[in-house]
Amino acid sequence: PMASSPNIILIVADQWRADCINCLQTPHPVMTPHVDQLAAEGTLFTQAYADCPICMPQRATQLTGQVASRFGETRHFPPGVRTPVPLEISLPARLTREAGYQTKAIGKMHFSPERARLGFEHVTLHPNDYVNWLEDCTPYGGMYRGHGLGGNEVYPTVSAVPERYTHTHWIIDESIKFLHQRDPDNPFFLQVVFEAPHSPFDPPEPYDRAYDNFTIPDPVIGEWAAGDAAPPEFLNRRAAGKWNYLRPEVIREARRRYYGQITHIDFQLGRFFGALKSLGLYDNSVIIFTSDHGEHLGDHGMFAKSSFLRGAGDVPMIIRPAASAGDAGRSIRCNTPVLTADLYPTILEMVGLQPRGPVDGISLAPVVSGSGMKDRTIFGEIAATAFAFDGRYKFIYYSNGGVELLFDVENDPQELHNRAADPSLAPVLERLRKGLIEYLAGFNRPMVKDGKLVRTEGTHDRRKASMAAPQALRAPLRWGRGY
Repeated sequence: PMASSPNIILIVADQWRADCINCLQTPHPVMTPHVDQLAAEGTLFTQAYADCPICMPQRATQLTGQVASRFGETRHFPPGVRTPVPLEISLPARLTREAGYQTKAIGKMHFSPERARLGFEHVTLHPNDYVNWLEDCTPYGGMYRGHGLGGNEVYPTVSAVPERYTHTHWIIDESIKFLHQRDPDNPFFLQVVFEAPHSPFDPPEPYDRAYDNFTIPDPVIGEWAAGDAAPPEFLNRRAAGKWNYLRPEVIREARRRYYGQITHIDFQLGRFFGALKSLGLYDNSVIIFTSDHGEHLGDHGMFAKSSFLRGAGDVPMIIRPAASAGDAGRSIRCNTPVLTADLYPTILEMVGLQPRGPVDGISLAPVVSGSGMKDRTIFGEIAATAFAFDGRYKFIYYSNGGVELLFDVENDPQELHNRAADPSLAPVLERLRKGLIEYLAGFNRPMVKDGKLVRTEGTHDRRKASMAAPQALRAPLRWGRGY
């Protein structure tokens, strides 16, 4: 390959809501100037979703173009289960072997085993390598999450280390270091994965106070999710997370700190983009920005991810083409549903390679080149939940209790009103339900039996759920143990 082949930079922020980009002008008052600039220079996909909105399955999907329903792991992988990325289809492996790319991954990979490379030539890993680096930064050794809040706890706090020593800053430092250490005779594929804005919501100073003078919007609560009328799945998760005890002031401050983490990432991306420009690499680089899933952030009484509701299942997605593409794909907004699985075939097409093996995503390269996109219905599955979305109507199914939700997101973007029992939308419900059954049956998923969606008894045990305490996960020790 020629050194003029475009560099590919894939930036992934863990748990970044799709509606937390300033140029979208949503109720979330986030400051994201550098992400806004990417959107102005590229294609912004406003209906992008994760087929399985949780960390570990998404890592495999982004490197293979295969949905979690295909490889059969729709939860975090249990011990001993390897991240299913065979080298013959791995995106970084194919870029190296077939297109001469130098490949590097920096940040939170969340692979299994944790030091797996899955085709990357080299991985600089968070938290492992970051925590070890911090040990040598007197007096901050052992202070990653030194505030005592675990990775799934949502009470607001502030970083236990100054900004210069945060993992967000470290990830950018390592990324800039790679730009200087790379082989200049070869194009590169760099994947940068931030841990933030994943909880704990602990931005460093001054980002912890960056939104003190902003009006913070209250969470939205659908009429279908209010109180004990919520689906059993919601009642169990609220009890386990103790979210039903959170006072409005706490939720508002958690949102404020979440926005602070987003702005911290964005400003740090400014350092990275500046380095790209100073080294003459910016123009010849395809820059992709996305997330593995969103964050409920109190909406519908929920935090974290693991659902297909707005804010949790949808993700930001921007593809900014290299300058060689000219003005094609610039300042475009695509409202057709897309999946994170689409990134794999998109990147392959951009470098002249064909997908190999079964690929569930479709290439978005034509859209980024200025072509339109056909209507599309997307599907997904996580644990005992699945969904179908055609761009206007979203159908969500919970097997626990056999709960069906149907939203007209065009007229009800906050998903406040469940229309599943509306007779006028019965054909829409039937069409999406049938499509979802065919999707799940095609992968022999257990949520479908005898051509129907499986229903389990709607169980909710608040006492048992609250004792489970899955949020109480503490800080990693050296080499990432305990993460």
